[in-house]
Amino acid sequence: MNQQNLSRRQFLQVSALTMAGAALAACAPAVAPSGGAAPGAGVERKEVRVMLSSWAVAEVPFDQMAQAFSAKRGDVEIKIDSSDDNTKLVAQIASGKVDWSGYGIISPFLDIVANVSSGLIQPMDDLIAVSGEEGAAQIKEDMIPSVRADASFEDKLYIIPYSFENITFNWRNDYFAEIGKTEPVQTWDDWYEAAVAVKEWGKDEEIIPTSFVGGLWTDVGALIASAMEQPYTDEGLLDWLSDEGIASLAFFRKLVDEELTPPHGFDGWFESFQRGKVASVQAQSSRGVWGQNLHGVDKWTTSPIATREAGGGSGTVYWGNGLGVVNMAPHPQEVVDFYVFAFGPANSDFQKAVIQSGKTPVYNSSYDQIINVDPDFEAYKWMIGMRDDVTRSFPVPRNTFYLIQHQAYARRIVEFTDDPNMTAEQCAQLIYDDTVAEIEKQQVR
Repeated sequence: MNQQNLSRRQFLQVSALTMAGAALAACAPAVAPSGGAAPGAGVERKEVRVMLSSWAVAEVPFDQMAQAFSAKRGDVEIKIDSSDDNTKLVAQIASGKVDWSGYGIISPFLDIVANVSSGLIQPMDDLIAVSGEEGAAQIKEDMIPSVRADASFEDKLYIIPYSFENITFNWRNDYFAEIGKTEPVQTWDDWYEAAVAVKEWGKDEEIIPTSFVGGLWTDVGALIASAMEQPYTDEGLLDWLSDEGIASLAFFRKLVDEELTPPHGFDGWFESFQRGKVASVQAQSSRGVWGQNLHGVDKWTTSPIATREAGGGSGTVYWGNGLGVVNMAPHPQEVVDFYVFAFGPANSDFQKAVIQSGKTPVYNSSYDQIINVDPDFEAYKWMIGMRDDVTRSFPVPRNTFYLIQHQAYARRIVEFTDDPNMTAEQCAQLIYDDTVAEIEKQQVR
């Protein structure tokens, strides 16, 4: 995660922790002042350390789950080390002496190939198979298949995700109601027409009809997925040179040229969003929850992205947020047992806490047994649409090309929206050529 993403998360930390803590407070076992239940006589207590990104610790109650598991087991003490720097971990693996057993957060499209190829993490299928924790036998089968595929590499599970993110259309239903729009936009044409109407309605208040957020997956990457049955080429890149890829770039610029978005499609979007000046944004599903926390639960709705043609496309871009087992971990079985206990399918209280923090759960049972039937979770039924969209989506190809493509896209999309003489075909070719040249230069897979 880059620093910009971290800073944008900060304003949700208090509300996320409050909701998550309340959901878990009643179910967490009492923990002794010494840090957990004392082990039995002659039993050596194992310290199992998990290196976990600080933003995740701030959003989701991993610390409470560590205390609960430590109290339950007695012979194990889980220590959460809040850190966004894995330099020590990499160095320890190289030296052959490792202190940490668990590591996260791992976002597969960024990390999984590099983490597996470098030997940072190990597969956990065998460890799950012998775990005695409740839910271990169901954890893989209960996981949404496309999310499980995203967490896997070469048919082995390397990550247990606790939530997933997907690209969605997040909209101010109160603003859209002013133009007579009460249902989600379905197609690009619907989106464009609504944006035009919002621009006219909100001109005095300088309301921005719609926005992107400046990322490859959130912006044109998601548009390509919304337009194509197969958005990726055999070489593992977005299909920039396809008719649909070129159409996606052209639609993006149409919105920018007609001032239906901020400059370049995303400049200053977040500040305007915070001030209530953005009527809709194509971004991660959590951004809709950000809006609800800022402006009221009744003001923002999260829906699947609009498609080029009605019912077309291939779902959306998505990825899991999860944890892995460190290679050469001192306690690999114990850390997997903790994962199963803490955020496996049997821990419905943790699943509820995750849902209430605005994160979309990864297990089908969470939808079937919580969101679909529990009246206290009526406000989260939008997540069912996210599950349906992700179920038909393609995992991001297993390679290390994301940052290369993103950098090429970020540079060329600004040029494209600044230069009226550059065609969508030319922009697509430049992004593709820049990407291929950098891949060849770096000789990456």
